[in-house]
Amino acid sequence: MTEQQTVFEGSDAIKNYLNPSNHPYTPMVEIKVPENLKGKKIRIFAKLMNSTPLGNVKSIIAYNMIKDASENGTLKGVHTLVVESSSGNTAFSLACVGSAFGIQNTKAIVSHEVLEGKLQLLRLFGTQVQVIEEPICPDPEDKESGIYKAKQQGMKLGYFNPSQYDNPSNPRSHENLTGKQVWEQTKGNVTVFCAGLGTTGTMVGSARFLKRENNKICTVGVVRTPNNPVPGPRTASLLKMIAFEWKDYVDHLVEIGTIASFENSINLIRSGIFVGPSSGFALAGLLSFLERNLELGTLEQLRNNDGKVICVFVCCDSPLPYLKEYFEYLDDRFFPNIENENLLLYKKQKISPKLYKDELKIMISPRAAFRQIFMNSEDEVWEHLRQGKDVVPAKNVIIIDIRLPVEFWHFHIPGSINFNFITPTTELINSLKGKKTYVVCNFGSLSYAFAKSLNENGVEAFNITGGMIEWSNMNLPRWRPEVCKN
Repeated sequence: MTEQQTVFEGSDAIKNYLNPSNHPYTPMVEIKVPENLKGKKIRIFAKLMNSTPLGNVKSIIAYNMIKDASENGTLKGVHTLVVESSSGNTAFSLACVGSAFGIQNTKAIVSHEVLEGKLQLLRLFGTQVQVIEEPICPDPEDKESGIYKAKQQGMKLGYFNPSQYDNPSNPRSHENLTGKQVWEQTKGNVTVFCAGLGTTGTMVGSARFLKRENNKICTVGVVRTPNNPVPGPRTASLLKMIAFEWKDYVDHLVEIGTIASFENSINLIRSGIFVGPSSGFALAGLLSFLERNLELGTLEQLRNNDGKVICVFVCCDSPLPYLKEYFEYLDDRFFPNIENENLLLYKKQKISPKLYKDELKIMISPRAAFRQIFMNSEDEVWEHLRQGKDVVPAKNVIIIDIRLPVEFWHFHIPGSINFNFITPTTELINSLKGKKTYVVCNFGSLSYAFAKSLNENGVEAFNITGGMIEWSNMNLPRWRPEVCKN
């Protein structure tokens, strides 16, 4: 490891500062092994790729995509970068790097589902934003997808689309930097490398280097459980838009959902490692993989010559853009109480019900709700959906989904109706009397308050615990748009 530059000056000072190669290796910090894995000679290290000048792993590829384009003459005459924005880190990183290379404008094409924190971050960095109503399961060749629109706009005179999804500079950046650092920082002893799969550049590039040094190193790619929001990573089906041959570099694929991602992120934060939900996502995937190998008795296959399992997982970004989501996705048991909360000058927005014994009667698990709502089995309902047939709830049963309309259109309980408001109206209450009503939201907190209000007004209503996320995790039948069925 050579001495790194710490002072940047002259006309290229910012450009040199943003160059990840001009900085010390990003830290790698050992974390505590969970109780069920203790005594197994397992060590786990967090590779803090969020310790770059711009605070996120995407800044590495942003710099190298622009540098390579500059060196091959592609940037000549370019005044605007056009970026298809996924998590947003690529877009604002490109805005900074582009400015250092003389490109003053960056335009991000973002989905109408972009998180408010990400949108604010893009605007903070001076990025122009074009919002599009992107298909739920976009294909790169779909003319309505952000990827396609960015490529088309990038072809105009004076515009350039770096295209993180198929630009070889993406994985090459991690081959030359991330993989090399992990190998040297572990002194060649790493046996398991784990990363979330978004563009897959981090995994493809790092694994390319690591497996060249030792082809016995096991790589674990983590994908998002369907219908479980986690910023950055994709579901397995959404990886079809990626041009890189990620399957050649991933030995094992693990699915992780929203709650595990945010919970592991909080655990890391409170241990002193300030990282976001995609970092918790990678850690959750690694722990799931290790626990599975412990159950199967295959940990021995993951040991190095010293008899140890040395694991490294990639931490990608900060939790700051997602503060609202932490409190939305996780319930109150994850957070300390506020003393004298009544003195605060703002009204608390999140509905966090306190469950009393006499109120537990309105709670119902997703599977129990399914049995009461439908007369058919799960397989029969799924088959009806595959055939495009209507699925009708039992007589006098109503299912109310209070999520946003766009969330409802993504997937919903067959036969449900969408009402996007927090409290039931008098008209709705009167129409539901004499019927059994089941209420659902994303995670079950808003729908609890809604169902409670219905009960207080004489409606027999139940809250589906865990919401649509838990319903989906149980793989209970869901209506989905035609474009996502394949």
